[in-house]
Amino acid sequence: MKERTTLIQAGRKPKAHSGMVNTPIYQTSTVLFETLADYEAASTQKTGDPSYGIAGTPTHRGLTDALAQWEGADHCLVTPSGLAAITLTLFALLSPGDHVLMVDTIYGPSRRFALKELKRLGIETTFYDPLIGANIAKLIKKNTKLIFLEAPGSLTFEMQDVPAIVKVAKQKKVLTAFDNSWATPLYFKPLEHGVDISVQALTKFVGGHSDLLMGSIATNNKDIWKRLMDAYKHFGLYVSAEQAALAARGLRTVEVRMKRHFESAMEIIKWLQKQSKISKIIYPPLAGDAGHKIWKRDFGSGGAGLFTFLLDKAYPEKSIHVFIDGMKVFGIGASWGGYESLILRINPETVRTATKWPHKQTAIRVHIGLEHPDDLIADLAAGFKRL
Repeated sequence: MKERTTLIQAGRKPKAHSGMVNTPIYQTSTVLFETLADYEAASTQKTGDPSYGIAGTPTHRGLTDALAQWEGADHCLVTPSGLAAITLTLFALLSPGDHVLMVDTIYGPSRRFALKELKRLGIETTFYDPLIGANIAKLIKKNTKLIFLEAPGSLTFEMQDVPAIVKVAKQKKVLTAFDNSWATPLYFKPLEHGVDISVQALTKFVGGHSDLLMGSIATNNKDIWKRLMDAYKHFGLYVSAEQAALAARGLRTVEVRMKRHFESAMEIIKWLQKQSKISKIIYPPLAGDAGHKIWKRDFGSGGAGLFTFLLDKAYPEKSIHVFIDGMKVFGIGASWGGYESLILRINPETVRTATKWPHKQTAIRVHIGLEHPDDLIADLAAGFKRL
């Protein structure tokens, strides 16, 4: 099936649920069995059936089956947030004395976890230049167990040469994980590019309505899957059936929504390029962007409506607040991927250690939602006048 059809069909079994189009919400803690033997078979995982609600319900199974098919994975689990998916992956695959390589443009809380919790556990982290490519081989040590990638880079959208890094990792027998929240499997499938673990914040585009917190982890490696599931059970991580149903619902429309996000972003960028208050736009799908060549090769047809632009100079604090606080359509808030547009001032120079943010101008990150581009352009135009 074409991917658009897969997103509609995957994980749904109406015949198993009295013909219901959507898998019903199974809200439970206790699961009952006909016999003690049935319970013991389930509790020892001989049957694949849950023995207790925390192990998931048909609602959860429908979602993870659909996500696995979308990812091209044999195994998939969901977590209470995108950050939980990242931290669970790191915890499950690393032990005291290990070394992890993490891209310098990683999601901020991922960096925080590495510097605080991994360090406390005796796990060393080295942050690397996102443009390092095959030269990452020079950073791999005897105790390097994992390379954690994210592309485009958080806030600043650098593109990594994933195939080059994965090739080195496999030669050195080092595992790879990839945070794919920006593109989703719609535009980039990490596992098809040789990555071992694909992580997503389902909070973003799968949820799509700013009312869901959830993450997912997908893999084709049985050993990795066992380690992930062991850690998952030890921590008692659980996603409610209601949340799982929301994610499954969002999955059905993610293709049409992401297409609109992307098309609107390109339209607004076209306008921004003509504005005197703009000195640079950072967005890999944009021809001329430093990462455009890799984006076109590996992602190719689209991406998130999330990008950063630089104003024409470094504006004083009061001016930046006047510019942003007066927005009528853009909201001021963290996250992205919802139906609503968002705007924030960012300071990349404060969250880089392996690389240096080279720009002095004020940096603004925007998420282009599903509003009409004309209204978003008018909102930005009024903001530039306030500047």
